[in-house]
Amino acid sequence: MLVLWAGYPAGANIVRSLRRAGFPVVGAHPRGEPGGRSRGCLRPLRYPSPTAEPDRFLGAVARICRERGIGAIVPVDEDIVRLLAERGDEVPGPVVVGPDARQYRALCDKRALTETARALGLDVPATIEVGPDGPDGPWPALPSIVKPRISRSDVAKPRMVATADERDAYVDELIGGGHTALVQERLTGSRWVVHSVRAPGVFEHLVFRVLDEWPRAAGPAGVMRPDPPPSGVVETVRRLLDHADYRGPSGVSVLACGERRYAHDVNLRFGATVGASISAGFDLPRRAVEAVLGLPGEPFAGPPLRRTYVRLDFELAALVDAMARRRTGGAPWPILRRAAAVGLSPSGRLDPSPVNPLWVGQLGGRAVRKAVRLGAAAVRG
Repeated sequence: MLVLWAGYPAGANIVRSLRRAGFPVVGAHPRGEPGGRSRGCLRPLRYPSPTAEPDRFLGAVARICRERGIGAIVPVDEDIVRLLAERGDEVPGPVVVGPDARQYRALCDKRALTETARALGLDVPATIEVGPDGPDGPWPALPSIVKPRISRSDVAKPRMVATADERDAYVDELIGGGHTALVQERLTGSRWVVHSVRAPGVFEHLVFRVLDEWPRAAGPAGVMRPDPPPSGVVETVRRLLDHADYRGPSGVSVLACGERRYAHDVNLRFGATVGASISAGFDLPRRAVEAVLGLPGEPFAGPPLRRTYVRLDFELAALVDAMARRRTGGAPWPILRRAAAVGLSPSGRLDPSPVNPLWVGQLGGRAVRKAVRLGAAAVRG
């Protein structure tokens, strides 16, 4: 197995899961990017940037596969998932545990996702696309969610905007960064994340209720817990995956708003919160690889261990933000109390672990580098 992007938290969890299942695993991480080292992958291979140097990246992956006898590629990074979906035939031999180009366009292109859902008779939020020539329809009511049409592994993330000025500023920022922007109505309801594995004769899943996000109100799930979902949540996910005939792991966010169910984000890969499923008893990486390769394995039948999962790196970012805003309403103590309660509880999971010396060292290194950059900027200013 070649795991492409071996960093914390997802990559480290996937490498550990596959090694524990008995698969020979090779971990790899971007050249020039800190991190990638974990207890399961102390010396990751390095590869060129899949976005800045896609040809060199694909050549490097093909070479690794030939030299290491790789039978399956497990892409973790979104840019790599997309590149292998579009140009995977340039890496002949190994099976890619991920989507093909048709499946990626149908479900991961966020505008195409609305069209796919509408064709299936599923609920769809009011959505417009905004490019250099302006919006292609009337603006949804404020507050709205602004996000890139195609997810990348950079800093362009969904953002809630409350005013037209905020909306226009972020739309301009996305377009200036080479994105096409989507503006959607902001839906209010409970948010659910469905982790699943689909293959011929296989559909295993675990549903989490999202208790908090980062950034708050518009970001990826950061605090979640296995819970029985409202009716229609799993069916919405299964209909989308069946329609695309996707085979592999996925993480799909669904908003339950009254009687309506909106699939607002689809990842055809292992998401950053894959550790939540593993800690709840659903060994998602193992089961996905077994299912895609047609290997026998023990299916996940539940019930899950009811463990609250916290992305510790997200909560640390939330803590820093709250401390910076104390005079304007920031509240750091609830964040600290929750993280401590989860960390001390046998039914909790902090990911990454605060006692992992490799991750703590990498976190400290990032903090030092950021301080140096800020200091240099202050001197220049």
